[in-house]
Amino acid sequence: MKNLKGLLVWMFCIALLACQAPISFQDPQPVNVKPLTEFPQRLHGEFVSQNDYSLLRINKNLMLRIYDFDYKVHPDSLDSQMKLVGDTMLNLSTNEKFLVKHVGDSIVYHYHVVDTLFHFDDKHVLKHFKGYYFLNTYPNPNGWVVNKLELSKGKIEISSVSNGQDLENLKAIAESSADTIAPYKFKLSKHQFRKFIKQDGFSYGEVFNKR
Repeated sequence: MKNLKGLLVWMFCIALLACQAPISFQDPQPVNVKPLTEFPQRLHGEFVSQNDYSLLRINKNLMLRIYDFDYKVHPDSLDSQMKLVGDTMLNLSTNEKFLVKHVGDSIVYHYHVVDTLFHFDDKHVLKHFKGYYFLNTYPNPNGWVVNKLELSKGKIEISSVSNGQDLENLKAIAESSADTIAPYKFKLSKHQFRKFIKQDGFSYGEVFNKR
């Protein structure tokens, strides 16, 4: 890993919303289901990712993902934009400064990053349907990105639509073939969305254990 920026890009690519071609929906899913105005009490708390030990924190109004860890690297691995001056690492392109520790012939950065995954507004819509919660977000004009949240036995699993079998299933049940042209925005009825769930839709998942 060359620098802090590179590490963060890598972290977010393997995290909740994985790096893949966008698959979105014309409307928040499922349609004709009243949105919730807050996260239910049963979802509140802190949960630790089984993938990278980052922390998922949910309260009444917010869902946050928190990265807080040390990263060890040899100074020779730093690129030309990073300059080490004593116990300070300077990013020459952004003027950011980071305190580091010297451990043997390596240095250690401490990272503390808080990413807001969901907060209630007109571009973040939460719905409850068939025992699951659906996180609808509108990151750009391409459509609504939907993730499924399931709470079971103290564990939360958050799943997204994959580009594999999920995509093929959506193409098969979409109301119009025009919705299956990249970048893949689908229009589904409530019945079709239920069918997609029953076909084990949202197959790309990450599990968080109750802290």
